[in-house]
Amino acid sequence: MIDVSYRNINSGLVKLICDELKTLLDKLPREEQEESSAIRVGFVTYNKVLHFFNVKSSLAQPQMMVVSDVGEVFVPLLDGFLVNFQESRSVVINLLDQIPEMFADTNESETIFAPVIQAGMEALKAAECAGKLFIFHSSLPTAEAPGKLRNRDDKKLLNTDKEKTLFQPQVNSYEALARDCVANGCCVNLFLFPNQYVDVASVGLVTMCTGGTLYKYNNFQLDADSPQFLSDLRKDIEKKTGFDAIMRVRTSTGFRATDFFGAIYMNNTTDVEMAAVDCDKAVTVEFKHDDKLNEDSGALIQCAVLYTSISGQRRLRIHNIGLNCSSQLADVYKTCETDALINFFAKSAFKAILSQPLKMVREILVNQTAHMLACYRKTCASPSAVSQTAFSCLQESCADSQSFYFFLLISYHSNF
Repeated sequence: MIDVSYRNINSGLVKLICDELKTLLDKLPREEQEESSAIRVGFVTYNKVLHFFNVKSSLAQPQMMVVSDVGEVFVPLLDGFLVNFQESRSVVINLLDQIPEMFADTNESETIFAPVIQAGMEALKAAECAGKLFIFHSSLPTAEAPGKLRNRDDKKLLNTDKEKTLFQPQVNSYEALARDCVANGCCVNLFLFPNQYVDVASVGLVTMCTGGTLYKYNNFQLDADSPQFLSDLRKDIEKKTGFDAIMRVRTSTGFRATDFFGAIYMNNTTDVEMAAVDCDKAVTVEFKHDDKLNEDSGALIQCAVLYTSISGQRRLRIHNIGLNCSSQLADVYKTCETDALINFFAKSAFKAILSQPLKMVREILVNQTAHMLACYRKTCASPSAVSQTAFSCLQESCADSQSFYFFLLISYHSNF
């Protein structure tokens, strides 16, 4: 899904994307035993309207179909839209050569956004398959359409109780769209190239809820920023992905999973839904200890993920782990996985800023860190080290210096 508005054409971004895709589509992920990828590809360009392309292998030239009714998006074709790249190679290459020239004289600067996601989701739904959208977008969607946004970058709200509204989606339509995308196995990867305010809190919501990744290149310059962008794009297209995933975490008696953090969607309290999951995604789980744990039998955790492979097979992956239990607090500090702790603090803080002022979130982080340090000093520090500072307590409990400096970083930023 390529934004072909004036700025993207004029900057050379559209040509850069099209040229790179000619090479990348030969490297689509495949199963180890397969000679070629089973993944099908389709192409849409857009500004104020949507342009679908028929790239069926039997055609001599690609055909464009325009959908101007962006209020009620529909897919104008099914046969010829999603194709096997190897079979339709000549038509697809022809299309990628034509797109930059096709819109070379455009003066259209307004764009839509929500209908672009809607169109991609409807295409996958019509094809009865899960999939991933790669959206290349550059500006605030101000054209008259569902999901239209206004510039709300109000610096007067900073450091006030209303600051949290800047991190919440501007309109409800994006939440509903995210829910529909997850239900239909439609993951959204978003590449943003803004040179001014673009409201990431709104346009990035669907990406966050569907297991996608958001890349942002402020004031994109072709010569300076192309290497990083192309590297990100190549890595994302080539990596193996599981689609339409559902994850559930089970535990033995004595504790339970209570909260989940990550690029996920939850329709209930137990099922973690992801339109797609890959090697770069992590789900953080918070467990609540609400009963006595047995030191002999330990604590048992099972994580089961049901997903669709890139070849279309429905598969189940299960991970089991047994953890030791101890009644000695010193053992907890000694074996603490500090990277996991920092991951949890960062994701829980990210979630908290949607409903609480930043100042309060900072205070919570500081208080939690101070409580851990005070508890360590009270119960674990040797009598000869009573006068040791909080930082030396922390450094002693951290497994490595990198983790220690992560803690320092949180403490530093929490004071500003």
